[in-house]
Amino acid sequence: VTEGFVETLVPLAKDTGWAQEMDLNAAVRATDYTTSGYVTTWKIGATYSLIDDIRFRGTYSRDIRAPHLADLFQAGTTSPNTIRDPFNNNVNANNRVTTTGNPTLGPEKANTLGLGVVLQPSFFPRFSLSWDYYRINIRDAISSLNAQQLIDLCYTGVQSACDKFTRIID
Repeated sequence: VTEGFVETLVPLAKDTGWAQEMDLNAAVRATDYTTSGYVTTWKIGATYSLIDDIRFRGTYSRDIRAPHLADLFQAGTTSPNTIRDPFNNNVNANNRVTTTGNPTLGPEKANTLGLGVVLQPSFFPRFSLSWDYYRINIRDAISSLNAQQLIDLCYTGVQSACDKFTRIID
């Protein structure tokens, strides 16, 4: 991994008539993974307090998770399993599942929004209440389907799922 970043905190207001405190924060990171390529991540956020007792905060960011070595290069592990076979009247069938890595995986990407309020009333010492909202939209998520999901998808006609297993009928 080769990466570089820049991060800043910019005070916009302090002890004014309209703000006890207001800050802008931002960051950008450039990352080059030898196994999965180049990505840029960033964030922009702000905090605002009209009075000391309440603080609002918000952040919007582009985040990533790169595949780890097992996601990419796992040689293969086999384990026993039981599935419900929709091709055979939903009878339980024993099978062996082999899990391998996928060297063509790239980083998963997410756009994340976070909003929050912190209450620290001066009339209630040492009390702090935080409320946070977040929304995360992920693209290109790194995940895998289990054997039951694959056979169910195949049964519904998803040919790419059928290519992932071999049925052997006794």
